[in-house]
Parts: sequence; structure tokens; C-alpha cells
Amino acid sequence: MRPLVIPSDAKVQKRARKLRFSEREAPFGYALVIPALLYLTAFIAYPFAMSIWLSLTDAQAGAQKWNYVGMSNYSKVESYDLLANDFVLFDGKNEEAKAFLAGKKDGKVTTAPDGARFKASLEVAGRTIPVVSSENEGDATYVATTILNDLDWQLQGGKVVAHSADSPLTFGNFSDHATAKKAEKESILVKAGTQLKANGTGVQQDPNFILAVKNTLKYTFGTELVKLFFGIPCALLLHRKFRGRQFLRGLLVIPWVIPIAISGQAWLWILDSTYSVINWGLVHSGIISPANILNFRGDPTLAMLSLVVVNVWRGFPFTTVVILAGLTSIPDEILERARLDGANALQRFFYIMAPMVRPILMVSLLFSVVFSFTDFNTIWIITRGGPYDQTQMLATYAYQVGVNAGYLGKGAAISLFLFPIMAVTVFGMLQSLRKENM
Repeated sequence: MRPLVIPSDAKVQKRARKLRFSEREAPFGYALVIPALLYLTAFIAYPFAMSIWLSLTDAQAGAQKWNYVGMSNYSKVESYDLLANDFVLFDGKNEEAKAFLAGKKDGKVTTAPDGARFKASLEVAGRTIPVVSSENEGDATYVATTILNDLDWQLQGGKVVAHSADSPLTFGNFSDHATAKKAEKESILVKAGTQLKANGTGVQQDPNFILAVKNTLKYTFGTELVKLFFGIPCALLLHRKFRGRQFLRGLLVIPWVIPIAISGQAWLWILDSTYSVINWGLVHSGIISPANILNFRGDPTLAMLSLVVVNVWRGFPFTTVVILAGLTSIPDEILERARLDGANALQRFFYIMAPMVRPILMVSLLFSVVFSFTDFNTIWIITRGGPYDQTQMLATYAYQVGVNAGYLGKGAAISLFLFPIMAVTVFGMLQSLRKENM
């Protein structure tokens, strides 16, 4: 029998150095990660860094040189407008307010010097109401006359309020915020709803950008609520055993798997103002007349509602499938034990199913929020941001400004506003999910 020979430490180390590269865990693991790092660098990190750089320049399509402009694309205020509306001309008892309102037709404007300025007052129903003050007598008289003759005087309890239905009155143009606030105190002598409107070339001074932010938030979180409203009952229904269940499950995912380029064309026909099948059905049912057909893509409210419907139609199957996967992972023994203990269907749902499905539902909701927040195809195919930019989202508006209009710097600045909003949303949802798992 041969004696057992124990190799020395030196020999062991020599053999370890001779191990093939594929047998070494750390180097081989790093080699497997390299393709992912290259992909993230080339298609995520570089475009993101390039967008940040573009947003800090005056980059335009066709320009030979791009200059650094700092944060001007984000916010660059050049002046302020002081806007005022809803002037409270009388505040007292209800009967006195009615008498004051009735005296409007006999009211008149008087303007008198007030130090270095001029003060314009309304004389109505035996009362003198100072309303505005200005450095110019004609300006003070003009504004007071506008309040008296052109604004809609409304009775609100014991108040008489002069309201401008079209647009607020504008009091001058001011170079900075402090000057505008000072003018507000000096020029408007009655209670009124005031607003400082910033004028400038930054995207934050663009009213369409503000509208795009609001539309994006409403579109994202509004559609998610509707998806949950339809997705949860649908998942519970498909979780039950009945004939044809597998067939219905297959039909459910069709809207999700069909490319939006194909399904979008069908929705364009469904929502067409002339050939819409919805209008055809409503007209032939006698619900509406041919002269009052619905203009789905021409009316701002109907256009936004149409986008929500299309997004829900495409997205709620994903929510349903994820919830259904969570329901099928619940052991039947738990539900059967609860049933034997006397728990009804609602109790089993709220106290057993919902807590066990909640973590996977949060993951589904996270992905769905990201998809809706960055959705470009649906909006661009159905409305292209119209009518009159009323359905613009951040994604579509960034494309129109940066690509169609050629203002690459501003387009990059608009697109980067998606990042902090999404980062906060995702962080909040992940924190909530983390608490669920603790």
C-alpha cells in the first residue's frame, strides 16, 4: 500500500495558479458582467450624460456651434406680468350687496391725484370704492372703467365680485419679482385674486410645458387606478375554475401583445370623427343626432379620455396577469381552512388574498407606472399632442420641441424632467414594497 502524500502549501498554490480561467469564480464572473456594463454604458449612461450636456447648451439642429448657456433652458425669466381677477368690490350683508349690485348700471369712474400717483374709484349706489392706483391718470381710469363696464359682477353671498371670464387684467410688465410684488401692493386697492406670470425662454416659463407635466401626471396615475379597478375583478374571475377559462386567459393578453403600431391604427378608425363606429352606433341607436357626433380627437376632454381608454385597454391585461399569478401562488389549503372557519368571499379576499398578493401587485404597479409615464407611442399615434397641444405629455412635447422644432437643448431639458419625477415615484413605491416585506 502506497503511503499517503500530503502536498505542501507551495504545491497547492502552484496548482491553484494553473486553474483554467473558466474555473476561477471571480475573474469569470467579472467577464460575464462586462457585456452588461458595455450595454448600460452605450445605450443608457452615454445617452443620459449627452442629454444633460445638451440641456446646458443652446443646441439647435443645423447650428455649427453649440454654446454653453447653463440653466437657461430650464428657467430663464426675462420679465413678470401682474395678473388680477375677481375684484371684491363690496363685502357686507346680503341685502346691501344686492343693492350695490343693482347700482352698477348707474355707476361711474372718478380719478383723482394721490400724491405722485393717480387713484381711480368707482361710485356705485352712493358708495365710493377705490379700486386701482397708477402713475398715469389714463391707465388708472382705463382699468377702473374696464372693471365697471366689461367685467362680470357676481353676487357671492354678501360679496360683489368683478370677474373676468376671458382672461385676467394685466398690470404692466416688470423686470424682477420684487418690483412686481411692490406694484401689486400699490396698484390694486381692493381684494383680488392676483398672479405673477413669468415671461422667459426657459421651459418652466412655457405654458405648454406646465400643461404637459399636469397631463402626464393625470394620464399616468388616472390610468393606473382604472387598470386596478378592472384588473383585480378580472383576475379574481379568471382564478375561478370554469369551462373556457384557458381560452379567456388567452384572449385577455391579446391587447397587450399586439404592437401599438397595429392596434393604434384600429383605434384611429374607432375614434375617427367621421367614420367612428362609436358614433355610428350612437346615431343608429337614436342617442345622438348626426349633427352632434362626438369629435373624439378634436375636443380636448374627449381626446384625453380617448388616450386613457386606449392605455387602459392595452395595460390592464398586464395588471390582471400579474395579479392572477399572485393568486395562483396562494396555497389552496389556506383558502380552504378559511372557508371552513366561516370566512365569506369578501373576508377571504381582504384578509388572505390581498395581503399575500400585495407585494407582487406593487411590482406590477411599479412597471405599469413606468410604462404609462414614459408612454410616447399611444399619444403620438392617437392625438399627436392635439388638439392645440391640450394632450401633450412630457415625452411627446420633448420630441416636438427637440426633434420637430430642432431645439435640441430645450428638448433635452424637457425630457430630463421625467427623471426626477420618476425617481421620486419609483423610490416611494420601492420603499412601500420594502416595508411590506419586512
